Amino acid sequence: AFESRPLMLLGVVSGFLGDHSNIDANQHIMMGCYTGYPWSRGSIHTKSADSLTDYDFDSGFFSDESDVNTQIWGYKISREITRRLPYSIGELEIGHPKFKEGSPAKLSDADYKKSGSEVADIVYSAEDDAAIEAWVRDNVNTTWHSLGTCAMRPQADGGVVDANLNVYGTTGLKIADLSMVPENVGANTNNTALTVGEKAATIIAAELG
Repeated sequence: AFESRPLMLLGVVSGFLGDHSNIDANQHIMMGCYTGYPWSRGSIHTKSADSLTDYDFDSGFFSDESDVNTQIWGYKISREITRRLPYSIGELEIGHPKFKEGSPAKLSDADYKKSGSEVADIVYSAEDDAAIEAWVRDNVNTTWHSLGTCAMRPQADGGVVDANLNVYGTTGLKIADLSMVPENVGANTNNTALTVGEKAATIIAAELG
């Protein structure tokens, strides 16, 4: 139903985003897998009406199993891409799951010297998939492009603001930041925030007459 939506965004970084004391002095690249449209949902709830810092926060990472499966797929496809790059010479053990000895998924530097028809897609066993899932769960992170805590949708569906950014049940209060975006945008949220601000200015100007 959403053929135009990206399943996974793969970001390539020139360098190693980690503790450099744990790696050698070679040049490195990393590929990050970002779920474009995650189904998992987190929550934040205030615990005190008198404090802005007293709250319960749950990231909700992998609360929906489909996001785990997407990340497993993302790991596999990013690995197939990077091992075919002409300048790839091997893998950093610290950046990969612990595959058992003898598993076809456990690559050596020699595997990276293969080229062309010598390079075949890795066949992963159920045990390999379990190792990837464990690694993904231990290493999941976020770019903190959070949104949707005051979503624009019908109040009956949990919405907080209407189509003109008005907070339901409150007079003279609008919300014009990323909290009103009802779903993930699968894009740079800075651009989205600018667009929300521009639209808010148009709405407010029209109301002021």
